[in-house]
Amino acid sequence: MLEEIDRVFQDNNTRPITEEDYHKLRYCEAIVKEVSRMHTIVTTVQRCLAKPEEIAGYQWPADTCIRINIDAIHHNSDYWEDPYKFNPDRWLVKGFEPKKNSFVSFGGGLRFCPGRKLAMIELVCFMALLFRKYDVDLADMEAPLKTESAAVTVCTELLVKIKLRN
Repeated sequence: MLEEIDRVFQDNNTRPITEEDYHKLRYCEAIVKEVSRMHTIVTTVQRCLAKPEEIAGYQWPADTCIRINIDAIHHNSDYWEDPYKFNPDRWLVKGFEPKKNSFVSFGGGLRFCPGRKLAMIELVCFMALLFRKYDVDLADMEAPLKTESAAVTVCTELLVKIKLRN
């Protein structure tokens, strides 16, 4: 990641990020996708049926509410090789495209998040802005990631050391 950021910005840590720069930050984008796959922010979504439907061979009456476990989808070995392994490189394999409805960090179908592309741009640019100027390390590499989840997962504690890059 740092090699990519250094290559794109060539030691200029103050100039604005251009659209051309953004399109060169493919590994940074892969990291954002892999983090959102492994640690889904919205872990479940609910849909309520307006009319009776057949789903997966079962008949469901109108007003039935169905919860979709996004975290389980993102860790399903039918969809993902080594689903519990953090591997941003999976997103860079030529021709790789997640199986349909297997990567749903931003929802899916007609209810796909309209801001998903803007969110990706903002996350990738934030990464580049942060890491081109600072070294960020975990204070304790052995400390577990502390999160709480209700409708949205939040990190409750993550101690880091931040210093200016040389």
